[in-house]
Amino acid sequence: MSRARVDVANGPAEDPSPPPNLNFTKPFLDRANAKLIGEFTARFESVAIHFSELKGEIRIGMTTSYNGLALTGTKGGAAFDKLCFPPLCRKGLPSRYVIGHELMHLVQSKDGSIPLTERSCDIFTLARLPASLLDHPPLYLRMPREVRAAWNSPAFHRELAEAAHLLAIEAMVTRKENARYISWWERRFSEKAARIIGGR
Repeated sequence: MSRARVDVANGPAEDPSPPPNLNFTKPFLDRANAKLIGEFTARFESVAIHFSELKGEIRIGMTTSYNGLALTGTKGGAAFDKLCFPPLCRKGLPSRYVIGHELMHLVQSKDGSIPLTERSCDIFTLARLPASLLDHPPLYLRMPREVRAAWNSPAFHRELAEAAHLLAIEAMVTRKENARYISWWERRFSEKAARIIGGR
């Protein structure tokens, strides 16, 4: 069955598309074994299929200062997209949400209709990814500390992720009429999360 997803600018889109090709830099490969690279690639592709705008090649490099970093530019007259993550041998795999957040930054750089802020990137990532891939709370959106702490609790994660996803879709769809769509999401999600954690 065809399952629609939300396009960051134009509403429902087609089924997920093939992921882009990954080109690992030598420093990144030097800090990981083959097993970790395979696990990273599978995780990355499970997220990247939801970003049909990103085609061709994405370079994967290393950063020791951030959980994730997105870069775009030109080299030798050719445009490139690059994402950087901490060394796999030291930090383990990046979360699916962090991967999605950095991919959304690449989309931001190509789509002038998406605001170029971190909180907007969080909203669009929450709306784009299915709730099953939201394995980390949004990075920049405001939420109560206890909600952030409970995000990956087996007792609450599914409901919190579903609420975050559905509210982000609603916020994104109405943002042209509601300039405070981010604050709206933060308020509504905090209210919903409090009911989830408090047992309704």
